[in-house]
Amino acid sequence: MAQPETALVGRIRTAVKRKFPDAVIQKLHGGAYQTAGLPDLIIVIGGRIYGFEVKKQRLGESAEHAYERATLLQRARLADLRRAGGVAAVVLSVDEVLALLVREGV
Repeated sequence: MAQPETALVGRIRTAVKRKFPDAVIQKLHGGAYQTAGLPDLIIVIGGRIYGFEVKKQRLGESAEHAYERATLLQRARLADLRRAGGVAAVVLSVDEVLALLVREGV
């Protein structure tokens, strides 16, 4: 069964590529040979790296609860990216990703 975030990840990829055609976008798929907790999407634009852990807000669920579904390990990996100079966040929507990229000066 597909993860609930799959369609949202696809919409984010499409929107980012449309707005930033030169972006490099990689969807990371968890597995035995991958570091645990890495974000769902890694995007590189203009030499800057962005990591997004995508969570789909469930029907009747508050945004705060949806953000909190990121595991401690996922949050730690996002913090690692930020310490290294990247931008990293848990996101719930296409608009949130695009707004973050614009706010960061892309």
